Amino acid sequence: MKQIQDAIMEGNYKLADDQLQDYMRNSAKYDDSLAILDAAVGSHYGDRLRVWEAVRKGLMYNCRNYELYVTLGDYYLQDNSLQSYLCYENALFYCSDPDDRLLIQSILTGLQQNYGIFMAKTAIVIRPGASLEHMKLCVESIRMTTPGSARKIVAAVEPHTNKESLEWLGKQEDIKIVKTEREKSAGYKVECSDIEGMDIFLLAGDALLTENALFWLRMGLYEKEKHGMAGCVLNVRENQQMASGVVDTPDVFAFGEKNNIPQYYPYEERLYFSGTALLIKRFVWDQLGPLDQSLGKLKYEDYGLRVLSAGYQNILCKNSFVMRLERDPVLEQYIGYVQVPCAELDQLNEKWGFRAEYYLGIRQDLPGLIAEPKEKALNILEIGCGCGAMMGYIRGMFPNARTYGVELIPEVALIAAHLGEVLCGDIEKMELPWEEEYFDYVIMGDVLEHLMNPEEVLRKLRKYLKTGGHIIISMPNVKHYSVLLPLLRWDVFPYGDSGILDRTHVKMYTGTEIHKLVLRSGYKIETLGYHSYSKPTEQEQQMLDILESFLDGPSKESFLAYQYILKAVK
Repeated sequence: MKQIQDAIMEGNYKLADDQLQDYMRNSAKYDDSLAILDAAVGSHYGDRLRVWEAVRKGLMYNCRNYELYVTLGDYYLQDNSLQSYLCYENALFYCSDPDDRLLIQSILTGLQQNYGIFMAKTAIVIRPGASLEHMKLCVESIRMTTPGSARKIVAAVEPHTNKESLEWLGKQEDIKIVKTEREKSAGYKVECSDIEGMDIFLLAGDALLTENALFWLRMGLYEKEKHGMAGCVLNVRENQQMASGVVDTPDVFAFGEKNNIPQYYPYEERLYFSGTALLIKRFVWDQLGPLDQSLGKLKYEDYGLRVLSAGYQNILCKNSFVMRLERDPVLEQYIGYVQVPCAELDQLNEKWGFRAEYYLGIRQDLPGLIAEPKEKALNILEIGCGCGAMMGYIRGMFPNARTYGVELIPEVALIAAHLGEVLCGDIEKMELPWEEEYFDYVIMGDVLEHLMNPEEVLRKLRKYLKTGGHIIISMPNVKHYSVLLPLLRWDVFPYGDSGILDRTHVKMYTGTEIHKLVLRSGYKIETLGYHSYSKPTEQEQQMLDILESFLDGPSKESFLAYQYILKAVK
């Protein structure tokens, strides 16, 4: 490896590259030292992709190598001076060599002078919880993973904060204690002149920052000017922000080190985030004000919608992993809002003019059926797009995709328009403006059962689908045991606000009838699966076994399917 370094120092990059390629062919080890040399050669030849990939692989091996952050700072300087500044700042945090520290500091000073950069520091606002030990771990994780020169720790205490926590906080020289005031219209407001001009990072008192979690959250926030709020991935299922692969890891801190590195497609647009960790740009905070605590657990949904309505984006940074020590079973439900106080939900619904529990949900199963290269430029239409959560998820999976939506409710369509091109209207009555054979995919998640003539709509949409294009559909199964058994036992068929017997459903289907509907509409079915969501009790299973003995055709799975998922091709 020294020969490669010597060749670079001599300016003989051709020799260095030849030696580098030979070394990589004969060695299975690609470490951070080799990454620095690889990036240097790539930089000489103007190969930005090679530089980026070298840094990514090097940080995967050692996420604390300051030279790689210097290289990353050089890389970003061409396109985004703010992100470049953050990289040099992180390099300074990890650098212990006095001479190199002076050099990095001079680069930061030069950026401030030559580019007029003012990089806001971060006010990390923690709200102490019930556990003092958890709060101590939270604070220590901040100290270990973030440069003290770039942040201020603020403990927002309330009247009910326990005495032990207050005593411990009072002994911490680097923590500012701030008492919160109760405001009727805005909830708790943090008054602290020490954090004026700083970005606001709201962090749960039981949340632990893993290595570089806040760094990559800041990188995401400053990726674009219109990014107003950034959220992270977690080790829990809150708001479906669980990090991919974290369930299978025995060491979440090691997972964080491997996860919190440059990723090819690290961002996903969201409607809102879990309250575990939220980073908000200062001018957005100043414009919108604090969270509305009167909404309880739903204050985060409200704030996300406020950010979108103000013209900014909520960006989920998949390369920023934060660990939660405590789990909230309410927030981890697949279908939320079940245990949220009705008064809070009614207040949120009244404020925004629609049923939050109905239109804010994100479906990740249906986009999972899109089998295309990540880089492909796709045109994807969602009928009944709600507030656009699925469109944001799709654009995170396929960053070159263009998302379109049709939504009936004006207030809902207004929110969705921030995540795609959305038409507001009745799909059964409206004229569609797109050219024929325009879409690669059309998605209808639990929509067709709401229509008077679903077959006509399927035929109508078919002409806008490319030959070889796909429709992806989900529909409830009226034969599910939760509907069938009460009907047989007690002669009841109770409609409700949601579920299979949602009172807004005008059509009902079994798996067989769904299959026939799609075939009649001119499509060829490729896959037909289902979600069950629950298991029958022992008594219910006995009844199903009896019923199965009378079946002539569909298996007992037709009783267990709560919702059918279908993919068909034109």
